[in-house]
Amino acid sequence: MKSFKKVLTSIVTMAMMVGCFSVGNLLAVVKDPNEPNNTVEKATELKVGEIYLGEIGDNALWVKNDRTEDEDWFKFKVEKGKTYRLYVTGFTQRLHKHTLILINGYYSLKDAKEDPIDQDYISSDMVDNKADYYDIKANYTGTYYIKIQNATDLSKKLDTTFYTISLNGAYKDVKNSKDFWYDPTYYLSAQGVVKGYDKGTKFKPDNDCTRAQMVTFLWRLAGQPKPGSTKTSFTDIKKSDYYYNAVLWAVEKGITTGTSKTKFGPKGVCTRAQTVTFLWRMAGKPSVGNAKNKFKDVKQGDYFYDAVIWASSMKIVAGYSDGTFKPSGKCARRQMVTFLYKYDKYINGKG
Repeated sequence: MKSFKKVLTSIVTMAMMVGCFSVGNLLAVVKDPNEPNNTVEKATELKVGEIYLGEIGDNALWVKNDRTEDEDWFKFKVEKGKTYRLYVTGFTQRLHKHTLILINGYYSLKDAKEDPIDQDYISSDMVDNKADYYDIKANYTGTYYIKIQNATDLSKKLDTTFYTISLNGAYKDVKNSKDFWYDPTYYLSAQGVVKGYDKGTKFKPDNDCTRAQMVTFLWRLAGQPKPGSTKTSFTDIKKSDYYYNAVLWAVEKGITTGTSKTKFGPKGVCTRAQTVTFLWRMAGKPSVGNAKNKFKDVKQGDYFYDAVIWASSMKIVAGYSDGTFKPSGKCARRQMVTFLYKYDKYINGKG
């Protein structure tokens, strides 16, 4: 169990300069879904179990604004005597070793505004933006405030920092930031694309991804568009299914045709070939051009040939060390979120 420490030492305070951008300048460069939450009055309220995506800092603006940078504010309700666990996870590949995330907590709006040096508020820093959690025991009933900043040595470049923050909402089975699915899982969770199991406490990365789950994830990634039709020829899905609109949308967009004219096969496990084919169709079936085939088990004539070559050329898939893609292999949830994350990053320009 971890706890916040008192205010950062004077050495860190002198080495790190933190402040606040104007909202207008910030939004011109940084796309933060919680903006404008750069003042305590506009703090984003954290709901228990929900995972929120945040983004702070930009070196160009940092330099332009005389070494001051963005800060994000959050708040949540507390009851006296109860303990709340705050999770903060980061996208490590976006950070250099000299960048910190600074996290301060305040027991009152007055302290949050005044930030008194002698106040016994909680404070912590995350070097290299690694995952961390903090237990906060409320000594009163009211609203608790959190401020998140990033900073660096004045002689270094400041990184734009992506992070997730949640209250009692991190996955118990996704803890190692070195796992390749770690960043994708929390990024897509913060976007509402994946939601986990057991009230959001487990992600189950080793579970197979079903066809129903896959089209639902694609649909959510696309913004949950409303399908043009409310009816389907598939007899194995019904309107009360969570994936009903997702399937209708996917069929309309030509992403899937089902396993037959009357069956979608929602419980069937999605193979690696099917997964990249769905993504390729979602992208509009782009030409592979002169892209080379580096997989010995992917042949011209395979229905998934263009999809796999395209996905490989776009850095969405990498295959295995033995030179295979294993198209018939089952797509685990950890692989699925990684494919979707890379799709959003390299095709949609996000992530």
